[in-house]
Amino acid sequence: MTQAGRRPSAPCMDLSPPLGHNGPMDRFDPVQALRVVQLMVLSAWADGHVEGSEALAIQRQVAGNPMLERVGVVSEIGRETRKWMLAEGMDACLAAAAADLKDADYRELAFKCCARVMGADRVFPLEEETVLGRVQQLLGLSDADAARLLVLATR
Repeated sequence: MTQAGRRPSAPCMDLSPPLGHNGPMDRFDPVQALRVVQLMVLSAWADGHVEGSEALAIQRQVAGNPMLERVGVVSEIGRETRKWMLAEGMDACLAAAAADLKDADYRELAFKCCARVMGADRVFPLEEETVLGRVQQLLGLSDADAARLLVLATR
């Protein structure tokens, strides 16, 4: 919560459909996709810095998944998310981003993506483990679900 007792709000981004798009967006949901990318960025910052391999992992996750690929410019989302984190704090941002993930597929995708980003540098310090545990809790994933998703994240 912020000092005014409000839930911290995520940075505003233009989430309108791409110009020239005439058909259904498949399973793409712009708000949930943005929140998944924000959770990946926050996960990358869990240990206080972002490695190049983590940034590349975020780009790969977005480009390789139809549920994310139309989210927008990842570097801009990353900059805005870092500003948000510095202003509101890691835990408040994690909670706000996770709260907007209503679809079970997006929640599971978020967890897998965060795990992949954290593992991209082949180092898994306590800070990252703590943040991944918090993401699991915020997304309402059981330990069994988290274990299953961690196995899938390594593929």
